[in-house]
Amino acid sequence: MTHTSAIETSSTAEPRTGRPLMARLCVMMFLQYFIQGCYLPIISLYLQDALGFTSTQLGQFGAALAVGPLLTPFLLGQIVDRHFSTDRVLAVSHLAGGIIMLSLYVSQGFWPVVLLGTAYATIYMPTLMLTNSLAFQHLANRDREFPLIRLWGTIGFVLPAWLVEVVLLKGLEGEQLNQQRGVVLALAGIAGLLMTVYCLTLPSTPPRTDDRHSLAPGRVLALLNQRNFLVLIVVSLMVAIVHKYYFVWNAPFLSAVLEKGNVPGAWEQRISSIGQIWEVIVMASLGWSVRRFGFKWTLTAGLVAYMVRCLVFAWAITLGGSFMITMLMVTVGQALHGFCFGCFLAAAFIYVDRVAPPDARGSMQTFYGTFILGVGGLTGGLISGWFGDLYTTGSSSQSLRKAWGITSEAGLSTLVQISETGREVLTRDWPAIWLTSGVMALVALVVFVLLFPADRRTAGLQSDGPAADSSASAEPAKSPGTT
Repeated sequence: MTHTSAIETSSTAEPRTGRPLMARLCVMMFLQYFIQGCYLPIISLYLQDALGFTSTQLGQFGAALAVGPLLTPFLLGQIVDRHFSTDRVLAVSHLAGGIIMLSLYVSQGFWPVVLLGTAYATIYMPTLMLTNSLAFQHLANRDREFPLIRLWGTIGFVLPAWLVEVVLLKGLEGEQLNQQRGVVLALAGIAGLLMTVYCLTLPSTPPRTDDRHSLAPGRVLALLNQRNFLVLIVVSLMVAIVHKYYFVWNAPFLSAVLEKGNVPGAWEQRISSIGQIWEVIVMASLGWSVRRFGFKWTLTAGLVAYMVRCLVFAWAITLGGSFMITMLMVTVGQALHGFCFGCFLAAAFIYVDRVAPPDARGSMQTFYGTFILGVGGLTGGLISGWFGDLYTTGSSSQSLRKAWGITSEAGLSTLVQISETGREVLTRDWPAIWLTSGVMALVALVVFVLLFPADRRTAGLQSDGPAADSSASAEPAKSPGTT
């Protein structure tokens, strides 16, 4: 199927992508994020409870997942933009990633897990940007259609939580549950191999050959001279730190809340999936939000959600009395993840595609993803581990609260750490963990509101964008502009 035949037009409607192609892209996004949904929400809890990782080691593993994208940000984009089809690069990447994930399933020690995690991230994380790039190149109306395509990725991310905890971990408790959580790694590996086969059926997305004189990475770096793009990159880096912080600590936090309520069994992934369910709702209305309020205020809403979520978590764990009230607040905090991701991260990817030169979209998506998944993830992992260690104390050490003369013990929880050195009972200060993240989100919010230029016109988002171009390629203007 050619790209031209995939576009449907009428005298009264905007150009739109044909249904068969839309369905194929939806399945691509579903499988892409099903893989990540298997392990990402629960990996910290598995490493902590089953393999005995300390707070610092949890952060280091989170950072390791971000090292990979830093190794090849420009290379992979350059390969796709200039040399090889995106669909074939995706197939090879998922084949290698599936094999590595199955190897990670049988690994136990800290360094084998970290090294395999780094190798996996090197291969898998760039595919997140490449699936975006492939979808953008085949959609006739990106602003309207990409959110609908991307929400199927969210559905794929949610499904593993219910498959794993309702079926694979059903009836398990205690140490047996802790050890069996590793099945999520095997499931991710199998899904990766399935994605390999499916990538071979995707529409051919060859590199552009009409502009070989300019290197795509250089075109990307030139955009840093524009204030809107530079501010977005800086704020995205801060957001990425908060985003990684959330994924490092969310599952252990939920486990502490459930333990407080004496709730047995595996529930953490299902509770965290509330965020992705709300993400579906937000993504379905994202196109309308961008057209109605513009990019600046849509992105601002996402930043506010990041900050409020941290405050809600910090407050919820301190509540006494009814456990149901605590869980209600935790549920609200999880739901805010949909606004965090949809209004900021997903909207930002759409904005990046808008300002990208047509022949450099692969490099642009990879470059921006580097700051979210690479630099931000690396920094966020190390910071989350450092603060987690600062706010986690043993019997032989003094808590930060006591050092500051704070007598309240609201929000503290105990953790039994089993490692090679033995068994130790630790105390973790959850309000301090989440308030620290909230302060970082507040800084990002203030910087963005003050420095990011307001949208000059709402209608221009359509008139300057892909919908205005009814050509076969439906490419946006080559000269990126400020919206």
